[in-house]
Amino acid sequence: MDDEPTRRTLAAHLERAELMYDLDRVPDARAEVDAALRIDPLHPDANAMAGVVALAEHDPDEALVYTGAALAHRPQHARAMIVRGYALADAERREEALQAAASLLDLDRTSWINHVHYALITRRAGAGQPALDAAWNAVNLAPDQPRTHLALAAVAESLDMSDLAGRSRQAAADLEPEAAAGGAQRLPREARRESRSYVDADPDDPHWRAKIYGGGLFRGALGRSILLGLSVVFAVPALLGTEMDTGTRLLFALVAAGCWVSWFTVLRRHRRAE
Repeated sequence: MDDEPTRRTLAAHLERAELMYDLDRVPDARAEVDAALRIDPLHPDANAMAGVVALAEHDPDEALVYTGAALAHRPQHARAMIVRGYALADAERREEALQAAASLLDLDRTSWINHVHYALITRRAGAGQPALDAAWNAVNLAPDQPRTHLALAAVAESLDMSDLAGRSRQAAADLEPEAAAGGAQRLPREARRESRSYVDADPDDPHWRAKIYGGGLFRGALGRSILLGLSVVFAVPALLGTEMDTGTRLLFALVAAGCWVSWFTVLRRHRRAE
């Protein structure tokens, strides 16, 4: 039948992934975006959406791989740029996160939503004053948008500026009563979750070593991160190394593909085990 999942087009899978994500059905969104990537592993929109889902699953390393793939084929893909900024902040790569946020303003300084994302990414990276300045800029650019006021409230709250946070939330509620009830759910989706480490382990957890190192080579989180890093290291010159000879680029591409397949296989086994 034409409506069977295996017969859906890439666009249909992405549309359904967006719907599932909006309904907070992240595993279903993951299944749809994985199906889209099986149709076209290099599609920028599919990779950007996969990055969004990876952020929702608290996996910034995976999000960076997907956004890197999207940006390799479309360097100014706005959504991939946004997701990459949040992922870098979640991965505690502060300076890179700040640079990624700045690239959004370089893309379009007149866009209030870019200022909102800049503010929330820099807030997540721990840069309070730039975040506050950008949030004010967003409000000045679009004072009739509840999300600009909510972004200012979120930044102000993180800086213990409770009066400003309260006034900003009230301004959002005056524009749209549902905004007050929605709270964080009215912020851009990439900023709605609480950040946490990719491996949720601490010294009091008797299984913390297994979570990090796994039951063998590349089975733990550390090994999976190494595979992800290797795939990016070899994929970038394979795609962009125009001064390299064809044989070397092909070798790099094969290594990158091998690392990516290995990472994907190990990750799927890890998820099934959970």
